[in-house]
Amino acid sequence: MFDWSIVERSQDALISGFFLSIRLTIIAGVASLLGGLVLGIARIKARGYVRFLLTAYVEVMRNTPLLVTLYLVYFGLPMLGIDIPTFPCVVVVLVMQHTVFVSEVLRGGFLSVSISQIEAGRALGMRPLAIFRIVQFPQAWSASVPALINALIILVHDTSLGAAVSLGDLTMAANVISQRTASSFEPFLAIAVCYSALSWSLSRAGSFLERRSKIAR
Repeated sequence: MFDWSIVERSQDALISGFFLSIRLTIIAGVASLLGGLVLGIARIKARGYVRFLLTAYVEVMRNTPLLVTLYLVYFGLPMLGIDIPTFPCVVVVLVMQHTVFVSEVLRGGFLSVSISQIEAGRALGMRPLAIFRIVQFPQAWSASVPALINALIILVHDTSLGAAVSLGDLTMAANVISQRTASSFEPFLAIAVCYSALSWSLSRAGSFLERRSKIAR
């Protein structure tokens, strides 16, 4: 029988897990955005062996399941004598993989900028940094916003994998409640609502940001 009181009695654990998931999303999201920007530009500018190594990293991370990467890092680092707490470990793994996704999105945005506009900036005597800041980045950002919001929503969902290494996030809270009460449906329904609400909020914020970026463009 459906018993919502299970969730009500466990709301402190769910709230704690919810805010930990949000903190994980913010930290990993900001780091992935910065790392993706650097990696995306590097893949455009790099040549020779450097470009090969960057492309190899992108392909390996893009084709390896996130859970597998998490296990490799979580269980592999202690074998090398490197002890890392669970939260930073999950952050590192999320950033490793989502940096790649963000870099591909931003790289596509930069490549969509017409070369004629870049050449026009050079003809006007603009420095490379000024061309990047005034000509390339605003247009690349505007073109990339929808895909970046989707990547952020995927990141929110991927934070749930932290439960696989006993991180006390929202999914882990539901697991603990399920084991303690011998009832799984109610706690997992509750976190499904939480994840959906968070994803919907990001989607709405993304739509607003997309409209603003188009106006600015």
